[in-house]
Amino acid sequence: MTNRVHGPYQGVVFDLDGTLADTPGAIVAITMKVLAGMGRTPDEAAVRATVGKPLDRNFAQLLGLAPDHAEVERAMAEYRRGFAEHLQERRERMLYPGVAEGLAKLADSGHPLAIATSKTYEAAVRTLGATGIDARFTVVAGHDSVERGKPAPDMALHVARKLGVPAGGCVVVGDATGDVEMARAAGMAAVGVSYGVGGVRELTEAGAYVVADSFDDVVAAVSAGRVS
Repeated sequence: MTNRVHGPYQGVVFDLDGTLADTPGAIVAITMKVLAGMGRTPDEAAVRATVGKPLDRNFAQLLGLAPDHAEVERAMAEYRRGFAEHLQERRERMLYPGVAEGLAKLADSGHPLAIATSKTYEAAVRTLGATGIDARFTVVAGHDSVERGKPAPDMALHVARKLGVPAGGCVVVGDATGDVEMARAAGMAAVGVSYGVGGVRELTEAGAYVVADSFDDVVAAVSAGRVS
């Protein structure tokens, strides 16, 4: 059955890393540096596969240890120091082209905007503040804001409630299959982006009704309407 457009979305729920901020490369590089410093020989493909997922689970998986192990805690502390330095150096330059302008356009058009990220809430707030786009978002949620993170629907439903918008009136924008799967589980439409970690085919197969190649394309897709 062909999807039909019914009008513009109300709420727009954005992923952060790989969707608004060009951080995947830095995440991989910093993670590999931390692992190497712990005497490990990291596999880049394995590290890259963890981008967009919670930090504690990532290091637990990469180190082969329990998430609450002291070595995992040490790795996370080292990673956070490295990422904070990168964030302080790059600041607004971390944003993908067109993000600041596109968010302004959506906000000015009356779309309430939210963040749903696998970062912790505090890490998300720091990144948004450093890049200068924090004021655009009515709601920010991290994986520690809900019981279950992506791809469970909890975060998407949480931010929809906070926005005061029905789930069916929201669209999720993200670069990973977990973003799309979260959206579909929550009864929301999903727009994928091809410039992050996910490819067009995998995002489409996960349920994205369109995959945007730039942030200008994201704004156009959101403004065009929703599908059913």
